[in-house]
Amino acid sequence: MGMQGFSDHFTSPEHYIIDITYRIWEERGVDLIKDWYSVDCPVKTPMSYSVGVDPVIAGTWATLNEFPDRHLLAEDIIIGDWSDEVFYSSHRVRSPATKLGDGLFGPASGQAITMLTIADCICKADQIVDEYLVRDNCGVAVQLGIDPKDQVQRMVANGNRDGDTPADQLVERWSDEYIECGDPALAAPVLNAYKARFGQLAGQELYGAYYDRAIRFEGSGHHLSYGLERMTDWTDARLSGLANPEFVAHHVIVKQTPGKSVRVALRWSLAADHAKESMFGAGSGQRVALLGASHFELRDGKIVNEWCIFDELSLYAQLMS
Repeated sequence: MGMQGFSDHFTSPEHYIIDITYRIWEERGVDLIKDWYSVDCPVKTPMSYSVGVDPVIAGTWATLNEFPDRHLLAEDIIIGDWSDEVFYSSHRVRSPATKLGDGLFGPASGQAITMLTIADCICKADQIVDEYLVRDNCGVAVQLGIDPKDQVQRMVANGNRDGDTPADQLVERWSDEYIECGDPALAAPVLNAYKARFGQLAGQELYGAYYDRAIRFEGSGHHLSYGLERMTDWTDARLSGLANPEFVAHHVIVKQTPGKSVRVALRWSLAADHAKESMFGAGSGQRVALLGASHFELRDGKIVNEWCIFDELSLYAQLMS
């Protein structure tokens, strides 16, 4: 189960992820990052790239200072076994918090919010050795009453120039060896749906058959809806301005657990031209990239629950650069 070389304290990959997350964040054991991240661990997000433990420690404290009562509630942890010594964890985290401090999202306001994050980690010998992290930062801004463009301008003023990164380099940030963990046949509805929905920018008529009529969908921008039509509205609002798409599935985990639905974790990217006006701004023809992570639950071979996150602030930043 990928746990050879791990401390006997950790009884399973899920226990490892939950325990280190709780001890770092909620018990304020931030310096434990030095033990549980490798010294050269790369951490990749849609709007940043860092190597080593110091940026992780600084980012953790910055978030805790801004949202000091933040809890990290593990909604799901989907594990893929790479080898006897290495496992891949896709961790969906729900974080209720209150904006009690100054920070990334401006001055303290006392506003209660909820963050949704998917953290994909490659783990070996008690350490995270590689991490891909997507948090719905646009959704945080929306809950705080901040216009996403204003939030991007604040981030740029504070030194974040990641919006200047070319689309092909962003996709490269999200890329490594493609691996499928679990039964690939069970992932077919997910991959076929995304190849049509994102890879072809197709309409509901081409991807709707892969979804249960009762689909519950959560998406970037603090979006929650029920039914295929409202999910399609979310999709169209974000993708209608794009053309010439290149969709890549970078990593897939299929998990079968007795008593639970089939669960799938997918790390993906979409590069495309922003050809027409959309919610992100006027059409410019600029090549942009979406770096995303999604979780799914299937019922009778169809998607009945989906969580789809790409940081919309990254797309705004690319188009404002």
